[in-house]
Amino acid sequence: MDYSKTILSIVEKYREPLRISMLNDDFARKADQRKWSKKEILGHLCDSAANNHLRFIQLLGSSQIVQIQSYDQNLWVAANNYQDGLMSCQDVLELWTLLNKQIASVVQSYADEDFTKQVELSDGRKETAAWLIEDYVEHMIHHLKAILPS
Repeated sequence: MDYSKTILSIVEKYREPLRISMLNDDFARKADQRKWSKKEILGHLCDSAANNHLRFIQLLGSSQIVQIQSYDQNLWVAANNYQDGLMSCQDVLELWTLLNKQIASVVQSYADEDFTKQVELSDGRKETAAWLIEDYVEHMIHHLKAILPS
């Protein structure tokens, strides 16, 4: 599977519908203060991209099992202040787009053997780089479908 093309095709598929959805006033509206707005969900995908970008590069440069550290997703969304901070909805969309293009570029540079490199997850499970990339893609699609239900 060509993961870089998969990631780029997801960006291409969702970028314009996300932009159009932002024209609606409810994109940044919080229906419940305990849940993320659509803008914050997209921001969460930026945080996920930032964390996974680092992981994908660490894998590329490692000859040993790479320890994958989890991150506090709520802290990241709050710290980046996607809801009320300086970034507009369009800014968050652009950040998500560029981070994923950067990830696609990194993954494109992988040799076949890089996809078989091992990661150890925070629960002790061992998986491959290919699994990690697929998990990243599935996670992204899950949240994009939550933002843009059919």
